[in-house]
Amino acid sequence: MLAKIIGVLLIVAGVVLAWNPELVSNKPIPSDTFQATERRIWWGLLIGAGTLLMFHHQLQPWGATIAATGASLLFGLLVARLIGIMLDGPVLKQWINVGIELVILLPLVWWYFRART
Repeated sequence: MLAKIIGVLLIVAGVVLAWNPELVSNKPIPSDTFQATERRIWWGLLIGAGTLLMFHHQLQPWGATIAATGASLLFGLLVARLIGIMLDGPVLKQWINVGIELVILLPLVWWYFRART
């Protein structure tokens, strides 16, 4: 239960900081749309860590844990990137990155469900 509560707190913190990274940074907002979105991406790791704590509660089998960790972190990065695209504006290079992340995420999710059984 404690892991789920911590997971929710991490997800909320990650979304808030991806939405407004200036809460903890005094760097000026980049004028380049791509860089403006990129400044939000790393907060997705908080979203991913929270997702992992909410949905994966075991270490064994290791294959499932590795797949869940990779998928959760990638999911968090993807959510933060989509928040950035929504707030800063779409750029083709960001959409290419979304596609790459989805291509990597799908096999990880497949591996997780296969390793879990």
